[in-house]
Amino acid sequence: MKDKQRLHKDTFTVTEEDTKGERVDVFLSQKLNLISRSQLKARITDIKVNGRDVKISKKILPGDIIEVSYSDPVPLSAEPQEIPFALLYEDDNVIVINKPSGLVVHPAPGTRDGTLVNGLLYRFRDMERVFEEESLRPGIVHRLDKDTSGVLIAAKNPHTHEFLARQFRKKQTRKTYVLIVKNRPNPLKGIIAANIRRDPNRRKRFIHCRTGGKTAVTEYKTLMSRDDYSFVTAKPQTGRTHQLRVHFSSIGCPILGDPVYSRKDKDYPDARLMLHAYTLEIYIPGNPEKQRFRAPLPEDMKLMLTAISKNQ
Repeated sequence: MKDKQRLHKDTFTVTEEDTKGERVDVFLSQKLNLISRSQLKARITDIKVNGRDVKISKKILPGDIIEVSYSDPVPLSAEPQEIPFALLYEDDNVIVINKPSGLVVHPAPGTRDGTLVNGLLYRFRDMERVFEEESLRPGIVHRLDKDTSGVLIAAKNPHTHEFLARQFRKKQTRKTYVLIVKNRPNPLKGIIAANIRRDPNRRKRFIHCRTGGKTAVTEYKTLMSRDDYSFVTAKPQTGRTHQLRVHFSSIGCPILGDPVYSRKDKDYPDARLMLHAYTLEIYIPGNPEKQRFRAPLPEDMKLMLTAISKNQ
C-alpha cells in the first residue's frame, strides 16, 4: 500500500487580523494546518513573499503576499503488530473495540507504530489487502484521542466503511461519554453551545469563540458531585476535535487529568484524562435496527470515583 506524494501550491495575503511581525513559518503552519513548524520546514520546497525568495524566519506584515510550494508528508505504512485491545463485537463487516487509554488510533508523523491500526492489521491479516488504497487508516471510520478510552467501531471492507462513515457525516450516530470533571457544573444538566476553532497561538489546542469557528453543541447531565469533582454524562450533538474537553473547560469544569486544558490536579496529579466513550448507537450492515454498543467503565475510572467519594 503506497501513498503518492503530491506537490501543492498556495497563495495567501496577510491581513490586519494576522499578527504583525509574525514569522512566515508560524503563519503558514496555521494556514496550512500542518503538524508543526519543524514538519513544515521539511515539506516546504519554495517560499516567496511579494515575489522574492525568503527564509522561513522572515517577518511578515499586513498586505504581504505569500506564495508557498510544499509536498505531502513522507509516506508512512502501517505494519502488523500485536497490540492488546478488547473486542466488544465482531461480524463479517464490523469490529467494535474497547480502546484503552494511551492507545493512538492510527499512525501519523511522530507515531509510526504501536497504534490500533497496527493491532487491527495483526489480528485481521486480510485488512491490508482489502483496503489496498488506504495505507494508514484501513477500516477507521472515527477516532478517539489517545488518552480517551472506550467504544470505537471499524469496518472490515470498503463498502461497510462508507456505510458507517455516511452515518457519522449525517449525524445519525449517537454517542454517550462519561467523564470526571473538576468543580460542579452550573446548572447540573443542560446544553453547552459554544463554537470551536483552533487556537492561533497553540495549534494542538482548540478554543471556544463567540464568532467564527465551527458550531459545537454538547448535552450533559451531572450524575454525582462531591465539592471539587463531578461525574458527568455527555452526549455531543456535533463531532468537533476536542469538543468535550473544550466545552467543559469553558464552563469552569475541565476534565480531570487533561494535560492540555487543565492544570495538574493537586489531589490526583497522576490522573490520566478521565474521559470514556461509554456507548455508540449506529446501524451496521445486515441488521435493520440500530445497534447499541457499550464499553464498560474502565477500572481506573472506577477507582477514581471511589477515591473521590471517600475523600469528600
